[in-house]
Amino acid sequence: MEVKLSVEHRNRTMILVSIMLIFLGIILGFFASALLKKEIPLPPPLAASQEIRNFILQNQIKPPLEIPTTDEGWIVLREQVNKARAAAEGSSLEELSSRFFVAVERDEILGVPIFRLTPESVNTDGLFIHLHGGGRFFGGGDLAAQEGIIIASKVGIQVISVDYRVPPENPHPAAIEDIALVYKTLIDREPYRKYAIGGTSAGGELAVASIHYFKQMNYPIPDALYAGTPRTDATNMSDSLNVLKHIDPVLPTFDGFFDALARLNAGKTELDDPLISPIFGEFDMFPPAYLVTGTRDLLLSDTVRLHRKLREAGIEASLNVYDGMFHGGYLIAGESPEFHNVHNELREFLVKQFAN
Repeated sequence: MEVKLSVEHRNRTMILVSIMLIFLGIILGFFASALLKKEIPLPPPLAASQEIRNFILQNQIKPPLEIPTTDEGWIVLREQVNKARAAAEGSSLEELSSRFFVAVERDEILGVPIFRLTPESVNTDGLFIHLHGGGRFFGGGDLAAQEGIIIASKVGIQVISVDYRVPPENPHPAAIEDIALVYKTLIDREPYRKYAIGGTSAGGELAVASIHYFKQMNYPIPDALYAGTPRTDATNMSDSLNVLKHIDPVLPTFDGFFDALARLNAGKTELDDPLISPIFGEFDMFPPAYLVTGTRDLLLSDTVRLHRKLREAGIEASLNVYDGMFHGGYLIAGESPEFHNVHNELREFLVKQFAN
């Protein structure tokens, strides 16, 4: 009798222990899941420059972006962001012109505002058509020429920066129509000159999309393409959008503000249209390309996929991936080693293409 009671007691004890262990496992699993979902900042990339590391440390926690619900709200947001960028120390055209020894002339071509940028020292008689970044939304006005001044100076080339129209007042195809109008006018005036087109972020994206448009219109194709960290797929198929989510200190995640801005830009056009998502176009006849991205760039995959599309079409394309660099880091983090490397290699690339 005692043996029987002892066995029953032991069985009950084992059952209770098993239940407790299962319960404890559930609790631990819950907390582990919560920890994994929590945004834990990565340490700064040790192989990147000090400028890149400092920017990441100072910008790891990004305030959430409220998505405007009206056209008026989008316009207010655009003006607020542009005003803040224009007020940043050393960002005015006068300051940049003096710092980089580039003459700036405001002009227009058939009603499209442009900036003619002429460096003190010229390495090539080619012309660079520069398209500014900012998601096809931010960065107009004087801001449109900021990167163009740097390219003019570092490459030693005359630059035309295009201040293209933006939404919500002017959604697609307004920007590409402005770019095409400027480009066609320039090549009609100087048909034997060498031309490059490009920019960073939306500037690179628009450059690729514009070449698709030039092909549709049977325009001569530019001699070189520069695309720095471009968004080439607005349908969100790229792997890095998930892998680098909350890691890039510049770009918001794609499922929210990013998507809303893409729809604002597209207007009534589908997001998989090659002029909105240029990765879906045909890349035959494209010019040689110089591409830049980084291992913490949310658009790393967009740039890698563009490189693969170009190579599959038999186009010469140079893919330059910087360790630890985030979206547009070579421009945003000051005059870092990455800043100098990108622009020095861009100069070598363009001089080579224009010499052919």
